Amino acid sequence: FWRVAGGLLILLICCINMYFVVAYVMSLHNLGLYVGAAVLSVIYLAFVAYLTWLCLIALGASFLACGNTVSVTRTLHPEQPPSHPPK
Repeated sequence: FWRVAGGLLILLICCINMYFVVAYVMSLHNLGLYVGAAVLSVIYLAFVAYLTWLCLIALGASFLACGNTVSVTRTLHPEQPPSHPPK
C-alpha cells in the first residue's frame, strides 16, 4: 500500500510542478519560451519515467527488466575471486 501511495504522491507532485511551469510560461506570451519549455518538459518527464522504471525494478517488478536480471544484494568481497577471468 505505501509503495503505491508514495508513487501516486510523487506523480501528483510532478503534475503540480508541470502545471505551474506551463501556467507561468503561458503568461509570458513568447513563442520561443513555449518551445523551450516544451522541450525541457519532455526531457524532464522522460527522466522521471526512467527513474520510475528503475525504482519499480528495484522494488521487485522484475518483468520490467526486459530480460536482464540484476541482483542488488550480492556484493563482491575482496577475498573472493571474480566468477570469470578478465580477458
